[in-house]
Amino acid sequence: MSNIEWTEQTWNPTTGCDRISPGCDNCYALTMAKRLKAMGQAKYQSDGDPRTSGPGFGIATHADALTEPLRWKKPRKIFVNSMSDLFHARVPRDFLVQVFAVMAATPQHTYQILTKRPERAARILTDLCTCGAGHPPGEHFRSSMEWAATSHSPTYVPGLKHGIYHRTGWPLPNVWIGTSVEDQKRADLRIPALINIPAAVRFLSCEPLLGPVDLTPWLTPISPLPPEQAPTSWADWTWPEWIPASVREAVEGFWGADQYRTPRDWMRNMHEQQAPAFGARVTTDDGFGPDPKQVTGRYVHAWNNIGRLIRDDGTVAYTSFGHARKRTELPIDWVIVGGESGPGARPANPDWVAGLAATAEAAGAATFVKQLGSAWATANGASDRKGGAPDDWPADLRVRQYPTPVKAGHR
Repeated sequence: MSNIEWTEQTWNPTTGCDRISPGCDNCYALTMAKRLKAMGQAKYQSDGDPRTSGPGFGIATHADALTEPLRWKKPRKIFVNSMSDLFHARVPRDFLVQVFAVMAATPQHTYQILTKRPERAARILTDLCTCGAGHPPGEHFRSSMEWAATSHSPTYVPGLKHGIYHRTGWPLPNVWIGTSVEDQKRADLRIPALINIPAAVRFLSCEPLLGPVDLTPWLTPISPLPPEQAPTSWADWTWPEWIPASVREAVEGFWGADQYRTPRDWMRNMHEQQAPAFGARVTTDDGFGPDPKQVTGRYVHAWNNIGRLIRDDGTVAYTSFGHARKRTELPIDWVIVGGESGPGARPANPDWVAGLAATAEAAGAATFVKQLGSAWATANGASDRKGGAPDDWPADLRVRQYPTPVKAGHR
């Protein structure tokens, strides 16, 4: 089991890593690996470059650990590689194939992969088939997974059954992939790569949070304003220029004073219906008739589950997103936030945490505030030295949500 609040189990088919950014400076896994090496644990006898890794923290793959999830019958959330980075450059592609084949063969579990190297993850998981048959991105990697379930293959994982290719969709519906974002620089570098990774859920771990981070370039708010800040009269509302007059008139007519409604009701309805984000570029069915057509445009909510897509040429398409919304337009589904803990912990300002939580909520992404860190705990006399007891926190930060995965093949 695991003491990490957002997961239930850890699985370490690889161990070891290198420090590559400020978030790594006080790496808990590096300290733990050194202790486990001294205790004689076999996984931690490989030393890395002392400038970046240290005792017991050299990259190592562990074939004997691959089959562990096959023995876990009870469904659980599994953090993959709490003691490593699965997409480190020194983890061979064939081993990655084996790890993903095991995850595909155990659909009862939910796997959570966190990497500081999303560029490599995107490159490998969108690997094109070289047969020239026009297969979609990721097909080469997925077909390689089939070999890991084939008994005569050199990459065979004992216990896997042939037919993974046909039993699973892509991306794997039980695999969540995230990247670490400790400051704005790392957000700007890593999030664009994360968005290119096919995954049922994409998430951020903003821990240790070392500064304010603006996620609005990737998380567009569902409504133009938070409902509680929206005007109660259309006279106090200004439409963006890209929205045609016909759409403005339709929305104002339905949500106008004559109907005993206001712009605030309109924006509240967006959240109640979990509409696509205001102004987000969406490709979806037009929602009407026996043969719906695919349309692309910037979304404007109308009422309930009905909206308008404004095409690039200014024309308008009607659309119904349905109550079981496809959130393919939301590139980040989950935001984990946490301050640093342990010796030498750097402080996390609660305003930074609140800003991330507000941005995620406005866009419809789930938020999980894990801890506020040792510095906050000491300054506020918190009972938990990590600042990790929610009862000690400001009320607006006591949020621990999980995302709802999209169906396989939607991203």
